[in-house]
Amino acid sequence: MSLLGSETATTAQDHGVLDRSQKAFIEESFDGVSALGGATGTLQGNQVAQTSKQSFIGFTFSTLNELRFVKFALASFVINNLRRRYQRSFLGFAWSLLNPLMMMIVLTAVFSILFHRDPRTFSIYVFTGMLPWTFIADSITMGSLSITGAEGFMKKVYIPKIFFPLVSVSTEVINFGLSLISMMFLALFVGLKLQWTLVLLPFAIVLTYLYTFGIVLALAVATVYFRDLTHVVRVVLQSFFYLIPIVYPISAVPPKYSAFFLANPFSQFINLYRQIIFNGQVPSLEEWAIPVALTLTTLFIGFYVLMKQEKDIIFRL
Repeated sequence: MSLLGSETATTAQDHGVLDRSQKAFIEESFDGVSALGGATGTLQGNQVAQTSKQSFIGFTFSTLNELRFVKFALASFVINNLRRRYQRSFLGFAWSLLNPLMMMIVLTAVFSILFHRDPRTFSIYVFTGMLPWTFIADSITMGSLSITGAEGFMKKVYIPKIFFPLVSVSTEVINFGLSLISMMFLALFVGLKLQWTLVLLPFAIVLTYLYTFGIVLALAVATVYFRDLTHVVRVVLQSFFYLIPIVYPISAVPPKYSAFFLANPFSQFINLYRQIIFNGQVPSLEEWAIPVALTLTTLFIGFYVLMKQEKDIIFRL
C-alpha cells in the first residue's frame, strides 16, 4: 500500500503534502531512512533493540544522524506547510506580519496611554516582545500535536520520531524570520535607529529555536499518551502571555514581584531581542548564559523523553 494512501490523506494534507510528485519524493526520502535498519519489515524491531542498548549521547547522535536521510523531505514538508497555510489567500505571506501587527496596534493604543509612553517607540517595544513570543507559543501549540498528527505516516513506514516536531518548529521559525525583517522596516519608519548589534540577532534566533524545539519534542511525545495535554498547553500559554513583560515594561511591575516576572524562562529570551533591537545593546554575559542553560535543559529533556518512549510510541498511536 502506498505510504500516502487514502487513510492518510487528511494527515498528509495537514503537513503540507500537496501533489503526487512531492509524495513520491518524500517516500523516496523515507525509504532511505528505512535502509538504516536493514529490511523494511524488520526495521522497527531493530530500532527497538538499538534504542535499548544506547546511551543518551549515543541515542541523540544516532537520531540526529538519521535526519541526514530525510533532509530534503524535511525541507519539502516545511515549504509545503507554508504554501498550504497561505494558499488561496490574497495577501499570502504578508499575514505572517499582519497578524502580530494588528495585535500590536491594539496593544500599543491601550498600553502606551496606560504607561504614558510615545506610541511610536512603544510599538517597537511591544513588537520585539510579541514576535518571539508568537513564535514560541505557535510552535509549542502546533508542535505538541506533530507526532499524533503524523499517525498515518508512522504506521506505514519507519520515520524518525523527531521528524515531525522538527518540521513544525522549522515552519514557524521561517514565519518568525520574515516577521522580524518586516519589523526592521517598521522600526526605521517610526524613527528608531537600528544599531550594529543586529548582527547578534541570528544567535538569539538559533537559541530560541533550539529552546522551543526541546519543549516541543517533549510535549509531542507526552501528547501521544495524554491527548488532552494540548488543551492544557493552550491555557498555560495564554496565561504566560500576561506574566511576561511583553506589553508592559518591567518597571511597571511592583518591586516585590519583579523577580518573579523575570524568573519566567520565556522572559530571558524576549530580553535578548529587546536588548539587541530596541535598546541597541549587547546582552551581558549573564543575559546570554541563562538562555543557553535553559536551551540545553529543554533539549536534554526532549531527547531523554524521546529516548525512553520511542519504542512504545508506535503502539500508542
